[in-house]
Amino acid sequence: MKPMRALFIVLFVPLGLTVPSLLRAAEAKEARYLSFSVKGEHDFYLRDLELEEIELRLDDEPVEIRYLGSSGVSTSFAFILENSPRTAMYPVSRPRMGQINPIDHIRYNMLFDFFRPLTEKGPVLLAQFFEEVEVLQDFTEYDDSLTMAMNDLQPEFAGIVMNQIEVGRAVGRGVDLLRNRPERRKVLVLFTTTVDRESYQNLEEYQLMLRNTDIDLFVLSFAPRTALGSTYSFEEKMNTFFFRRLVSETSGWAYISGEYVYVDEFMTDLKARLGHSYTVGFYVEPEDEVAEHEIEIKVSRKKSEVTHRKFLVY
Repeated sequence: MKPMRALFIVLFVPLGLTVPSLLRAAEAKEARYLSFSVKGEHDFYLRDLELEEIELRLDDEPVEIRYLGSSGVSTSFAFILENSPRTAMYPVSRPRMGQINPIDHIRYNMLFDFFRPLTEKGPVLLAQFFEEVEVLQDFTEYDDSLTMAMNDLQPEFAGIVMNQIEVGRAVGRGVDLLRNRPERRKVLVLFTTTVDRESYQNLEEYQLMLRNTDIDLFVLSFAPRTALGSTYSFEEKMNTFFFRRLVSETSGWAYISGEYVYVDEFMTDLKARLGHSYTVGFYVEPEDEVAEHEIEIKVSRKKSEVTHRKFLVY
């Protein structure tokens, strides 16, 4: 039998610090995650970034990135579609007669293999809103269930509150549905026509709500154009200002147009953004009082356009 040898472990502790104090210091740090997307040359989303190509700064100070994830990052998605007389003018769409519901156009784009790559990342929720938000399919990782729910959606063509559909409340409800999800990344996608005046008047409140979450907001908004030529309607101007301010609080994007012919183009880009994004993880030391901290993410690759949230609150 071999003689047993005693093993001595020597722990070096900086002067003035005890082991418990070191442990408390380590525990005081909080892990935070930020998602972003990067467009390179020719408007393609980059899929092969390396850690050394990314620079993260917090309050203009460099921060060490401890985690980098892309396609494998666990993500929860919530899709909320406006289903109202504004998006469903007819009981049934009849393309040959020129009667096409915008809600059906959007559904068509989401029926064919749209959900499968998303459910590989995490659970997806599908909801609709008119006067209230109604969940059609709760969070699920089965794309067939989402496709069936989309197929079962019935156009809400009857109603009289055309200009009082509270878009802000729909956004707030989506945030509530995602806020406590355990996934590392959380995405809210809203399909709507025009923002209502009440939501517009409370823009700062909705901005603050999004700034204080880790949810990314994407919006597809189609404000009807009422004038010919290049003149924008009041609704288009209001939508552009409102939704771009909202998504700028997150790492999301706003797709805004006065015509539904751009649905296909917007949906293609949305699918690419949702599928090809990055998430970085890092540590922060919470302060005595909650404060806003400015974020900057840079990519060293030439001609790269980075989309990320501008503030982190902790």
